Amino acid sequence: MKFDPKSSRQVCQRCGLAVSRAELDRLWDEQRSSYRHEDAEREKSQHRRDYLEWWLSKKGKEKRKK
Repeated sequence: MKFDPKSSRQVCQRCGLAVSRAELDRLWDEQRSSYRHEDAEREKSQHRRDYLEWWLSKKGKEKRKK
């Protein structure tokens, strides 16, 4: 992104998208919040898998003891 003083906008050098600074900040905030949400979901899913793996390993040990 490069600032164009004539239009007072940030312009993408690849695609030509032109946005004001306020629009750019809003877009960045939206992207950050979506990444945080995805990270939280991924972490929650990993915790579930870890718990299930632990729980199943406990059940396997109990069956072997009997």
